[in-house]
Amino acid sequence: MLVRTWFLVSLLAVGVRATPILADDELNNSLAAIKAITREGKGNDDASPAWKTVVSKGVAALLPTLEAIDARNPTAANWLRTAIDAIVEGETAAGRKLPTDRLEAFAINAKYAPLARRLAYEILVNQDATARDRLLPGFLNDKSAELRRDAIVYQLEVLEKSARPSIKADLERLFAASRDQDQVELLAKKLNENGGKANIPVHFGFVTSVALIGPFDAPASQGFATRYPPEEAKAPTGMFKGKGDVEVRWTPFTSSDQAGQFDLNALLGKHKEAVAYALAVVVAPNETPAEIRVTSATSIKIFLNGQELFGRDEYHHGEQFDVHVAKGTLKKGENVIVLKVCQNNQKDEWAQKWRFQMRVCDETGGPLQLQQMAQIAESVKPVELGHVPENKDGKEIKK
Repeated sequence: MLVRTWFLVSLLAVGVRATPILADDELNNSLAAIKAITREGKGNDDASPAWKTVVSKGVAALLPTLEAIDARNPTAANWLRTAIDAIVEGETAAGRKLPTDRLEAFAINAKYAPLARRLAYEILVNQDATARDRLLPGFLNDKSAELRRDAIVYQLEVLEKSARPSIKADLERLFAASRDQDQVELLAKKLNENGGKANIPVHFGFVTSVALIGPFDAPASQGFATRYPPEEAKAPTGMFKGKGDVEVRWTPFTSSDQAGQFDLNALLGKHKEAVAYALAVVVAPNETPAEIRVTSATSIKIFLNGQELFGRDEYHHGEQFDVHVAKGTLKKGENVIVLKVCQNNQKDEWAQKWRFQMRVCDETGGPLQLQQMAQIAESVKPVELGHVPENKDGKEIKK
């Protein structure tokens, strides 16, 4: 009898364990199907039933779905995000509490995707009113741009309520932590009003000294795919056949624009179906992981020390700050960055912009201790990355 009882208990235990294991497999397979979606829509047919399966699991699927979010696949991330919203909505409607302790542990763990951590934080705050005051101070230097932004907003609220005789040091700390363009400009203004001095170009690491060459002929908007001699450049030397068989050569320019803009229409002439190149030399004290971020409305390619890191063949899609991001590693010493900037043949007034802004920063968008080689008088000298020469009209200066 004891043996039979032990046998039945064992079977029951196996049965109890079997259901979660099967459910986990089903959940994992469903998450994998969603993660396999591509930007072009491949995998959508499998993702739809998988999404329903994930949502049907309820709270048991919440953390695994958050963990599945990967910023490298924004299409899949959007599917997973809507699944999370549906799970939270369903659990809330049923009056069931969410696992706040696990959500908090997830939100503060930097190994997870920034978007996922921000979602976990938002869900947590809706469940626990004390979480905002408890967590935000710790996000001031976080890798997540959104959590960092929230932390800065929170600290500004605290400062506005304080009665301190001086908030200069606090504003300096917040300015150093800020990454978003609007917050940087706001904090710079507040810092200047409180006796401080904010250097926006240095903070962002704008490349303000380059050598330009062009235009090169790019009929039928084929410039992006066509390789021109400057793509192999290791230094701003040489003369080449440009648009209309006109000989073009590298010419140094320094931008005194506070946003590090280079207007190619003004510097090289207004051209359509054309390509231009900018070459910059950035000096790193040691081998340094870095991001090269470019703001431009036209097709571009980014090269670092002869290697193509990034390319996007889109024209006049707007000029969102940091819209193009190339990831690479700077070697110790001088590094050659070559930027290819294309222009197509659109005649619309809004399609005439041919310009760029380029910066070198860390993975959060923050400053690195770098220099750039700049043409000063008759010689080339190292200056701080982001250095802007004094020039009252704020326009580019041809050296």
